Amino acid sequence: MKPSNAASQAARELGRRIAAAGALSVALISLLQHAPVWLACVRGAGTLAVLTLGTRLGTAALARAIDSDLALARPKKEARP
Repeated sequence: MKPSNAASQAARELGRRIAAAGALSVALISLLQHAPVWLACVRGAGTLAVLTLGTRLGTAALARAIDSDLALARPKKEARP
C-alpha cells in the first residue's frame, strides 16, 4: 500500500465522521430552535453533502501532494554528457 493511500484513507474516514457529527449538530440545533422537522432534515442533509464533498476534495489534494513529495524525493538519474 502506498503511503498516499494510507494517509488518504485515514483522512477520508476522519472526514466522514466529522461530516456526520456536523450534520447531526446542525439538525439538532435546528430542532432546538423550533424549526419544522423537514427543515431540520434538509439542513442536516445539506450540511452532510457539503462536508462530504469537502472531505473528498481534501483527501484527493492530500494524495496528490504526497505523491508529488515522493516523486521529488526520489533520486534523479544523471544525464550522460
